Amino acid sequence: MPLTASRFRRRTRMTPQERRTQIASAAADLISRYGSYGFPMQALADAVGMTLPGLNHYVSGREDALALVIETYYDPDDGSFAPASAVDPTDGGLSLPAYLRAIVEKNTHRPRMVALFMQLAIEAADPEHPARRFYVERHRLVAERMLALRWRVPQTYREREALRDLIVTAFYAMDGVQVQAMTNPDETMTDMWARTERVLFPSPAWDEYR
Repeated sequence: MPLTASRFRRRTRMTPQERRTQIASAAADLISRYGSYGFPMQALADAVGMTLPGLNHYVSGREDALALVIETYYDPDDGSFAPASAVDPTDGGLSLPAYLRAIVEKNTHRPRMVALFMQLAIEAADPEHPARRFYVERHRLVAERMLALRWRVPQTYREREALRDLIVTAFYAMDGVQVQAMTNPDETMTDMWARTERVLFPSPAWDEYR
C-alpha cells in the first residue's frame, strides 16, 4: 500500500514526551544565547516548527520553558548516584574523589549544558527569577543525598559535619572549575579538576581512598 502524505505524518508524529524533549533542547539553546528573559516565545515556536497556540499546549510562557529545561537537564537527583567506577568492590563503600572525578568527566562531554547551568545560576541570584527556588533547593538536596550514601574516607571526615563541609566545598570548587574551563583555552576541565583534586584530597591521607 502506498505511503500517503497523511499516513507519513501520522507515522512520524512526535509523542508528547518527544515533543517536550525537543522543546527543552530548543529552549536551552535560546536561553544560552539570549538569557532566560531575552527570547520571545514565538522564537521558540519557530525553532520547533510549531504555531504559538500549539506550543502553548506544552509551555505557556518563558517561565514554563525554563522549568522544562531544568526538569529535563538538571533534575535535583542528577549527580546524586555514584558511578560504577566509584564503588569499592570489597566493601561497597564509595570513593568520594572517584565520584567527583566521574561527574567532571561527564560534564566535559556536555559543555553547552554546563554553560547554561552556570548562566542560570548567576541569573537566579535575583530572588524573583523563576529558577531561584530550584537552585536553592538543589544545593541542599544534593548535600543531603550525598551524606546519606556510604563513603570511604579518612578518619578526619567520618563525622557528619566534617564530611558535609568537605562535600559542599568540593561542589563549590567544581562550580569554579566549570566557570574557568569556559574561559581558559589552555587547560581542560579535566586537567583543572585533577589539580583541584590534589588539593582537596592530598597524599598520603587520601591514597587508599581514591
